[in-house]
Amino acid sequence: MVTQGYTATLVAAALAISRSSLYYRKKPRGSRADRSCDEQIVVACGEKLAYGYRRVAWWLQRKKGLRVNRKRVLRVMRERGLLVRSRRLRARRKKEWGRVEAAEPNQIWQSDMTKIWAGPAVSWAYLVSVIDCCTREIAGWNLSHRCRTEDALAAVEQAVLERLPQGSRGENLTLTTDNGTQFTSSRFLETLGRLGITHRRTAYHHPEGMVANLKAIKAELQRRKHHRTTEVGAWLRKVVLGYYRYHAVPGNSSQWRIFSRRVCWLWRSVLVRRSQRAQVRWDRLYPLLTRWIPRPRILHPYP
Repeated sequence: MVTQGYTATLVAAALAISRSSLYYRKKPRGSRADRSCDEQIVVACGEKLAYGYRRVAWWLQRKKGLRVNRKRVLRVMRERGLLVRSRRLRARRKKEWGRVEAAEPNQIWQSDMTKIWAGPAVSWAYLVSVIDCCTREIAGWNLSHRCRTEDALAAVEQAVLERLPQGSRGENLTLTTDNGTQFTSSRFLETLGRLGITHRRTAYHHPEGMVANLKAIKAELQRRKHHRTTEVGAWLRKVVLGYYRYHAVPGNSSQWRIFSRRVCWLWRSVLVRRSQRAQVRWDRLYPLLTRWIPRPRILHPYP
């Protein structure tokens, strides 16, 4: 309408808009990014085909003397399609077994050890039991003051005598246990070999395994990353003490020492990620770990 000879004031009043809107011309929006280093970034990507944007930025600063931000390198590599697909190298573990299904009795047995209260006269005692996975009946058991290899073998031998009086050789019997020191000892394995029983251990992802416990702790630490350190420390103390109450027995010291060390490393990695620092000195972490992570010690000694 303005081009047809009408005044801007009349057109603005008729359309109920401001007069400045009639003079507005949309300008093409240009990028404010600095494009002077794009070609050097592309050349660096051509020379280092396996480098990601972080390593390319480091290489340009260290080798070429070009001070460039890694975000600029990321933008250029994304626009040119030069990003390298990240590969996370993980150990490939084969799933050994999941849910145990036995078609007939005396085909698959399971054995485990637990601690029970046997009364004030006996105090705590260790119970080793062998269960048939088909009938869900207890095939053999042993109750003693100590959790030794002899006690685990006594429960297995009792199950063999009661269920297989003719002998266990040729019966294709499989015994599944965890990775406890009693069930992984050389004497236990040799006895199973003489009896003709195949020994199978629990898989790495089993809920009672150390790896599964550490994975659960790592996930919970990530969830509590921004909580107060005292709250996280109190929670970790309960978790570690709970693990000690079950596993802190004579002959198993290496396992709970490894567990304690791994928990300390997991907490340190979370604190490093939260503080956005590349390194956190251990001398600053020792007072924190000493306060909240209890030291490994035997909680259930031999009577």
